[in-house]
Amino acid sequence: GNHLTLGLDAYYRQVTDLQDEGQFGAALIYSTFNYEYGRVKGAEFTASYQNGPWNAYFNLAFNRAMGKRVVTSQYNFGPEDLAYIYDNWIHLDHDQKLASSGAVNYTFGDGTKIGADYLFGTGLRRDGLVPNGLSMPDYFQLNLSVSHDFVAGGAGKIHTQLAVINVLDRVYELRDGTGVGVGAPQFGPRRGLFLTVSKDF
Repeated sequence: GNHLTLGLDAYYRQVTDLQDEGQFGAALIYSTFNYEYGRVKGAEFTASYQNGPWNAYFNLAFNRAMGKRVVTSQYNFGPEDLAYIYDNWIHLDHDQKLASSGAVNYTFGDGTKIGADYLFGTGLRRDGLVPNGLSMPDYFQLNLSVSHDFVAGGAGKIHTQLAVINVLDRVYELRDGTGVGVGAPQFGPRRGLFLTVSKDF
């Protein structure tokens, strides 16, 4: 139609010498390594809507990323993990079953725009009985924003935006420090208030 656009994408990859990266040891810098075999597949649904002052979008993605048999940088792995990954497929550390994002915005006649957007995920991988055998808990983050363009005499148009990140101040952990190539815990941002003032030249 004139206002709504829908899309569906799907992908499948069968890879030899799949390259990945991880944080190993005390210095948490990324080091690359390879799985001899890799399988990556997924699908993504998208929707966007625009009608007058209203603008919105929605995305929902499914993903599966697996690897088997580490063939480079093996010194970074324990012997038990290497032995298991040699004979078994494991989830890659960035594998996340479902992820979603969306937003809705409204623009007033004077150009002022208010909006809300969100992020949702079913959690990245962590160790269980096997390497990367479990996933982290689900997470959800809601953000709000308001923006307006001012005309400041000879300076021209100045864009301002006030944003509140993680409005609900939900504490969520992206990684817990376990898993293949995961050397430290990582958390999502806490509630934050940000003011942006910008001028295009």
